[in-house]
Amino acid sequence: AQATGPRHLAPFCLGDRLAAMSKMMCMIFALAMAFLAIAVEAQRPAMLAKERAWEEGTGLPLIVTPNIMTGLLVGVVWITLFLTGFCCLFQVQTPQTFEEKCLVLNKQY
Repeated sequence: AQATGPRHLAPFCLGDRLAAMSKMMCMIFALAMAFLAIAVEAQRPAMLAKERAWEEGTGLPLIVTPNIMTGLLVGVVWITLFLTGFCCLFQVQTPQTFEEKCLVLNKQY
C-alpha cells in the first residue's frame, strides 16, 4: 500500500533519521580530527628565533612574568565579580509606596 498525498507532509522515516544522524556524526568526527591536527602541529620540534635567543640569554626579557599574569587574571576575576554584584544590586526594584495597614493573619496552626 502506497501512501497518498504530498511527500513533504509525511513524517521522517527511519532511513531519513539515520542518514541525518550519520551526517552529523561525520561532521563531528571531521571537527575532532581538525582539532587533533592543530594539537599535533602545536608540538613543533624546533624552537622559534625568539625562543632560541632566550635560551642563549641574548633575547629581550618577557614583558609579562608569571607573577604579573597571575595578578592580572585574579584582578579580572575580582572585577567580574564586582561588576556582577554591582549590576544585580542596582536592578533591585522596590514599590513606590508601601501599605500602611498590617496584613491580617487569622488563626495560625
